Amino acid sequence: MADSEIFLADVDLLKDAVVKDLVSHELAHSWFGDLVTCKNWAELWLNEGFATFMEAAYREKTVGRQDYLRKIDEDAKEFLVDDVTSRKRHALFDVRAGDVNGLFDDSAVTYNKGGAVLHILREQVGSEAFWKALNIYLNKHKFGNVESTDLRAAMEEASGQDLGWFFEQWVYGAGAPKLEIRQTWKARAKTLTLTVTQVQGDAITPMVFRLPMDVLMKTASGETTEKLEVTKRTQTFSFKLDDKPTAVKLDPYEKIPLKRAKIHPLELPK
Repeated sequence: MADSEIFLADVDLLKDAVVKDLVSHELAHSWFGDLVTCKNWAELWLNEGFATFMEAAYREKTVGRQDYLRKIDEDAKEFLVDDVTSRKRHALFDVRAGDVNGLFDDSAVTYNKGGAVLHILREQVGSEAFWKALNIYLNKHKFGNVESTDLRAAMEEASGQDLGWFFEQWVYGAGAPKLEIRQTWKARAKTLTLTVTQVQGDAITPMVFRLPMDVLMKTASGETTEKLEVTKRTQTFSFKLDDKPTAVKLDPYEKIPLKRAKIHPLELPK
């Protein structure tokens, strides 16, 4: 196949994906925006975040999990870039939502972050509880208006979890966590120590996010995955390994794509 034919085939695939995302987005508004709709403009993310998330959910249903994660990651990255450059930074719950005409222009938070946050919420409560909660949410409030507190109540009912912390940082707080990870290997003790520091900080972004994640560690003999939960500004985690790690990957399953993370090279103390 000639290069030009390959290029045209790629363009056709891109067009197909764009069309499917658009159609699935607008169809999702039949439920999120029509059957139930946000009570006020500050809660617009409940319409547009869900419609954006459903673009990824449709991909998962028709193509598979990897394409779902690819779409979530694309949305997360688009928000993270915008978060650095935008002069209109705000939380998903937008207390400054007075300029109705400008709401839909400032889409990276409401649409892209909104969709990614719903993915993180799904990972937190589990897929079964997540879809059960949406059924509760839609049926309880059909033909009515909703607020973020209504979504929280449905998720808590289905999962049995207290999600106050989740909504406080992801819905009512702005921005995203920025992490610095330093790794130290103690050969005699065969222990890897990870020091995770949250370095984000401004007037509207939480100084500390709660981040339940996994960490994947590779050695010459294989790999292992452990759970960790970041809850402090600076926190240390230690793991016993059979050998010096050759690679360390934070959040390998993309449970929290809304983050910036820098892992420093392995340190070998004398």
